[in-house]
Amino acid sequence: MNLVLPSISANGMRLVLLTMASALLLAAGDASNTDRFAPAIDDTLLAPMTAADASAAAAALAASLPVEAVAVDVAEPSFEISDLLTALPPHRLSQLVSQVGDTADVDDDTEMRCLANAVYFESRGEPLEGQLAVAQSIINRVTSGRYASSICGVIAQRGQFSFDRSRTPAKGIDWRNAIGVARIAAADMWQQIAPRSVSFHAARLSPAWRDKTRIARIGNHVFYR
Repeated sequence: MNLVLPSISANGMRLVLLTMASALLLAAGDASNTDRFAPAIDDTLLAPMTAADASAAAAALAASLPVEAVAVDVAEPSFEISDLLTALPPHRLSQLVSQVGDTADVDDDTEMRCLANAVYFESRGEPLEGQLAVAQSIINRVTSGRYASSICGVIAQRGQFSFDRSRTPAKGIDWRNAIGVARIAAADMWQQIAPRSVSFHAARLSPAWRDKTRIARIGNHVFYR
């Protein structure tokens, strides 16, 4: 097999041959004996190449490699590894809750704090799926057009929620989970746990909701639409 190289100067040719020889030695597993076979390096070999020589040398090396090896520009990748990991969705709800719940507090976001408070006081300690179903039900009310048009407005409606809205959640894992769940629900980052639900009650209760359709029991709550 004949390898046709672009026309380059003697300096460029020496650099190409030295690079290819080193690659062959490493591929053969003889890296420990490289010094015995490496050509002597003198001032001529180390002399600066012109831009044309450098371009021709790079082209010659590329021509000697498989197509797959030169298809990706490793000097300027299209994305970082961290970007790839960010783009891949978590396999577990707990992973996502942890990611978005630990990033920051919600003191400067009134709507998000209202939602996190509701999740905390209505469902803390329950499975995360149950907590998310509570948050999603509140969001569903906001978008339904049948209740208030804001999260805080929905939660403040008389007779709808049993928790004391003047209380302050205790800092800790339950509060971080509530923040994470609230953010996930508000941004629609997870599938609906109880699809289209707008109402729920504690499983120990049996309200006479004849105008609602029961969807499921999740954790300590029963959900309806």
